[in-house]
Amino acid sequence: MRYISLKLKSPISLGAIALLVCCWIIIWQTRVWGQFSLIDNNRSSNLPPLEVARYGSIEVTWVRSPLDNQKLFQIAAPTANDRSNLQPGELPVELRAKNIEASIWLIIGRIRGDILTKIFRPEEERQTLLASVVIASTLNDRPVIQIKYPQSSRPQTIVTVTQTDVDFYSQNPEQIIDDWQKSLQQEISQIEYLYSSRVIRRRLVQAIAILLVILGSSIILGSIHWWLGRRLIKLHLQYEAGIEIFKSATAKIPIEIQEDSMPTAVSNDTVEASRNIDDPDLFALQALLEQRLRTHKSLRWLSVWLIILIWYGGVYGITTRLPILMRWSEAVASQPLELLAVWFAVSLLLEIGKTFIQRSIDVWKDNPYITLGESQRKSLRLTTIATASQGFMTFILVMLGIVITLALFNISASSILAGGAVIGLAISFGTQNLVKDVVNGCLILLEDRFAVGDVIIINGMDGFVEEFNLCLTQLRNPEGQLITIPNSAIAEVRNLTRLWSRVDFTIEVAYDNDPDKVLKVLEETALSMYHSCDWQDKILHPPEILGIDRLTHAGMLVRVWIKTAPLQQWPVGREYRLRVRRAFAEHNITIGKPQWIGYHGSLEETDLLNKK
Repeated sequence: MRYISLKLKSPISLGAIALLVCCWIIIWQTRVWGQFSLIDNNRSSNLPPLEVARYGSIEVTWVRSPLDNQKLFQIAAPTANDRSNLQPGELPVELRAKNIEASIWLIIGRIRGDILTKIFRPEEERQTLLASVVIASTLNDRPVIQIKYPQSSRPQTIVTVTQTDVDFYSQNPEQIIDDWQKSLQQEISQIEYLYSSRVIRRRLVQAIAILLVILGSSIILGSIHWWLGRRLIKLHLQYEAGIEIFKSATAKIPIEIQEDSMPTAVSNDTVEASRNIDDPDLFALQALLEQRLRTHKSLRWLSVWLIILIWYGGVYGITTRLPILMRWSEAVASQPLELLAVWFAVSLLLEIGKTFIQRSIDVWKDNPYITLGESQRKSLRLTTIATASQGFMTFILVMLGIVITLALFNISASSILAGGAVIGLAISFGTQNLVKDVVNGCLILLEDRFAVGDVIIINGMDGFVEEFNLCLTQLRNPEGQLITIPNSAIAEVRNLTRLWSRVDFTIEVAYDNDPDKVLKVLEETALSMYHSCDWQDKILHPPEILGIDRLTHAGMLVRVWIKTAPLQQWPVGREYRLRVRRAFAEHNITIGKPQWIGYHGSLEETDLLNKK
C-alpha cells in the first residue's frame, strides 16, 4: 500500500467550477431572438421541426411568450413539403410563429423602457405609466389582433386569422379572435405588471438576496470541504503510519539466497520493528481510522454536490425573479436538471458501490477465526482487489452515464458504441500481454501466492515484494536493485514467509562426540531460547530435534527445526547458531572434519601411516 496524496480543491476553485457550471446552464439552449433557421441540418428537408405537428395538409405549432417561453395559443399553416426550396408566398408555420413572437418582443421592449429609470427614479415612471389594450379589428377584410398604445395613435398588428386557422379550429373567426385576444391581453398585462417600477425593485432585491445566499452557502460549504480535506490528510497519514511499520520493518532486509534458498541476513533492529505489526491495538486503531476516512470522504462528496445544487437552485430562482432572465427559466429547468440528476445518480451509485465493496472486504478481512498475521496479509492483498473492483465499477457506471446523457441530447449511442467496439478490438490485439498480466494478477490475488511484504523467489530471482498490482510485481534484491516482473511471466513462486517460517539448522559433529550428548545439548539450547522472553513471541512452537540425518566422511549431520513467525527465521537462526557455538565450546563438542587419505611411495608405507 502506498500513500496517495489528496488533491484538495479550495473553496475559491470550487466556487469557480460551480459558477462555470451555472453559466453553462444559463446559456443552455438559448437562441438569438429574431434569428432562426428554416432548415434543421439533422433532419430531412421534407420533415417539420420538432416543435411542429403535421396533420395531413396542415402544420400546427405553438406561439410562445418571449417573456417566459410559456405557450400562448396555436396557429396553423399549409404543409411545407420542402423547406429547403420554398415557393414565393409560402410561409411555414414555424416562421409565422417566429414573426408573431418577434412582434410581442417588440411590445415588451416598448413596455420595458429604461430599466434604470424604473429602479432609481420610479416617480418619473409612474407619470408615464398607461395600460396597453389588445383589440380585435379587421384589416384587408381579414380579422386581426392589434395592440393599441396610449402614446401612439396607430395600433400595431400582432396576428391575422387565416383560413387555415379556421380549418384547424373548426370555429368562426370571431371565436378564434376572442380566444387569442384574451390570451394576448393576459400576456400584455403580465408584462406591464412585471416591468412596473414597484415590481422590478422588489424582485431585484429578491434576486440579490438569493445571490447572497448562494455566495454565503458556497463559502460555508467550501470551508467545510477544505476542512474535511485537511482532516483526510491527517487521517490518511495516521493510517499509513500503521502500514509503514510493517513495510519499514521489512523493506530494508538484505537477502542472500544460498544453496538451501534461505536468506541469512536480517537486522535485529528491523525485526524488532516488524514485531509491532501483530499488536491488536494497532489493528483496532486502523479499523477506526478506516471508518473515519470513509465518513470524511462521503461528507466531502456531499459538500460538493450541495454546492452544485445550491448554485443550480439559486440560478433558477434568479431567472424566475428577474423579467429580463425569465425567458431562460424553462431551459434551466429542463435538460440541465435531467443532466444533473443523471450524474448525481451515477456519483451516488459510485459512493454506495465503493462503500459496499469496502464493507465486504472488511467483513472478509475481520474474520475472527484467523490470526493477526493472516489479517495483515489479507489487508495488504485485499487493497489491490478493492482497487480493481472499484475501478471496474467506475468504468461501467460512467459509461452508463454517458449513454444516458447522449439519449438526453437525442444522440444515438449505437453508432458511437459500434465505433468504440471496433477501436477496442484493435486495441485488444495490441494489448494481449496486458490482458495476460491482469488475469494472472487476479489469480495471484485470489490464490494468495504472495503479497506485499513477503520474501519470495520468482523464476530464480529472489527479493522482498515491495510493490504488487494486477499488472506487475516488483522485488528488491539483496543488492538494492528493483526487479520488475510482469505477472504473465511468473511461472514458479517460492514464498519464504507465507504465514510462518522455519529455521532449518544443520551441523556436522565429529564421530568422537557422544551422539546422545550432542542431541541433548542442542535440545537444551533450543528450549532455553524458546522460553526466553526476548524470543518467545518469535518462535511459534517448541523446537524439533530431528536427530542424525546423515553420516558422512566428515562426521554426523544433525538437523533441528524451529518454527517461527514470518520473517523471523533469520534473526532466530543467527541467535541459535551463536548459542550452539557457545554450548559446544562449554561441553567440548567438536565439529566434524573431512577425512583425508594420503598415498606415499609404497603400499607398505601407506598401510603403516593408516595404522598410525
